[in-house]
Amino acid sequence: MSDRPEDPNSEAGNPTQERRAAADALRRTSLAADPSHARRKAGFYAGAAGVLALCMAGVFMMRQQPAAPTNGYHDDQPRIAEDAPKSGKLADTPDKPASALAASAPAPASAVDPQLLAEQRAEEQRRLMEAEAKRKREEEMQHARLHSALFAEQAQAGDSSATGADAGLAASGAQGDGKDTARHGRGPNDTNSMFAHAVQDEDDSAERATLITNRQCKIEPGRILEGHLVPRIVSDLPGSVTIMLDQDTYGEEGRIPLMPWGTRIVGQPNSNVRKGQDRTFIATATAYRPDGVKVRLDSPVADQLGSAGLDGDVNNHIGQILGMSVVLSLLGAGASTAGAAGYNGANSLSTYRDNVQSSLANSSQELLGAYANIPPTLTNPQGSRVRIQVEHELDFSDFCKPAGEEDQ
Repeated sequence: MSDRPEDPNSEAGNPTQERRAAADALRRTSLAADPSHARRKAGFYAGAAGVLALCMAGVFMMRQQPAAPTNGYHDDQPRIAEDAPKSGKLADTPDKPASALAASAPAPASAVDPQLLAEQRAEEQRRLMEAEAKRKREEEMQHARLHSALFAEQAQAGDSSATGADAGLAASGAQGDGKDTARHGRGPNDTNSMFAHAVQDEDDSAERATLITNRQCKIEPGRILEGHLVPRIVSDLPGSVTIMLDQDTYGEEGRIPLMPWGTRIVGQPNSNVRKGQDRTFIATATAYRPDGVKVRLDSPVADQLGSAGLDGDVNNHIGQILGMSVVLSLLGAGASTAGAAGYNGANSLSTYRDNVQSSLANSSQELLGAYANIPPTLTNPQGSRVRIQVEHELDFSDFCKPAGEEDQ
């Protein structure tokens, strides 16, 4: 028995080498036992061979096609030399006489057929007449547009309350010579100019000044009447309103109270409220004095600053609209869900369910549209301070006594 130590690199006594050999043997056994690996490799080789075969077939077919000529001519066709010298006159070619040359020359203008010339002239004359007639028609149409009621129609489209007299006035301003434009600084088609024409008198004659007599018994336009609302105003329904004067209103001269405090003024607010409107318009009708005298007032009501209308509390009914839309949305979603869950083919039950769902959807749209069109409600509280600007002369001559006659 030898005393030499064992070699660590030998396979018999080295565990590392043994494990490596066992792993190599297991890998070879796994590859040999895996049939899919062999099939994938065979498929890869077959695909590569097919692609190579297709490439070779394409190259072969391209080589078999004849080459197209580059310039459209075959090489075997004869070509004409571009630099070949021109051949001279043949010796046996006789010269043409001068008479033959003259006969072959084009005929002068005088030799043209006169009938053809007449037809050409008639065609030119007809074209000139058509052009002139077209120009006259265009001038007539332009003249008719300038003298028509075009501007009156535009005024009616911008303001439905424009009258026929205003429209004619706007049209006459449109066909004028520009004097109104120079005077007002804006065009005749401007809305402010048309409104100014509607307000001012049509008669341009000179106005003679007159003296107002008995001024102590008259209230002239522009006077302010101070008062307050007796009832509150709700614009949902039409109705009347009463305004009570808070102080005496005297004549233009003197100290005679023509409309004393306590005078009742009856008017009517406008119940037609548009979307976004926040002011109530009130038109007054008649004023009743405590002594029984009444007078026609016909003046609008303003706020404390003199602006037309009264600021009111606006109720846009947002809660009602949103609540109804939520309820209808839930109903529509429930009907749709029930119809989708219970669908079992085309039978009478599904048809009935679809009809009910469609009817519910249409009814929901109608109800929601009605709620969405609810106009806002304007409310003016009781006791609101108001002002009334007198627009017409109020004459109390029959019911007032001048200062000199009060003691008699």
